[in-house]
Amino acid sequence: MNLSVLNYIFNLCILIGFVIPLLNLITGWFGSFFGGGGDVDIDIDISDVGDISDIGDIGTDAGDAPAAPGSKSSGFPFNIMCLCLFLIVFGAFGQSVRRYMTALLPAVLLLGACIAIALLSYWALYKFIVKRLKESDSSVMSFQDLPGKSAEVTLSISANSVGTISLPDSTGAAISFRAKIDKHLKDQMPGTIPKGENVIITEVDVENKLCYVSTYFNRN
Repeated sequence: MNLSVLNYIFNLCILIGFVIPLLNLITGWFGSFFGGGGDVDIDIDISDVGDISDIGDIGTDAGDAPAAPGSKSSGFPFNIMCLCLFLIVFGAFGQSVRRYMTALLPAVLLLGACIAIALLSYWALYKFIVKRLKESDSSVMSFQDLPGKSAEVTLSISANSVGTISLPDSTGAAISFRAKIDKHLKDQMPGTIPKGENVIITEVDVENKLCYVSTYFNRN
């Protein structure tokens, strides 16, 4: 086996696993890219992936509308932060046993063990932490709650680009959302709303998970 290639793969997995949460912590960008909040869960019923109505839930920790009654239970819960843990565990465990992957058979067995351990860590994080937090958190903020609320720009917003805003929920935890300048005030607004500016949320686009903001408290 080519140990240098394995070394590159394992290091890359560890790097990606650390960079994504760090990027989200510093800028909130990663969460906003997926619709706000830094967490993306996609529950898919793998028994019938052909019907899009069987997708149980596409949500964020910012609080989306619940799945429709009667939707099927999830067969594969996908969570970004759990995926990061999977990559870190896979890369770290792979590095620890890489020196034993000198032939095809031990390499295949050890790679299988790496994947199994990483999947176990993914499942444990989702089941015992992520899922319980989602089930117990009654204070999450939905998009319908946002109009009229004040927020702080965390990633600058220009007339032609989407930025990021942040505001606290009822527990004081900061939640991030994608944001654009209010379409009704484009001609009256500055070309760019810089980071740190306070804005008011005037409208929300629930389907696209997007907030429209203004530096004015009243829209003409």
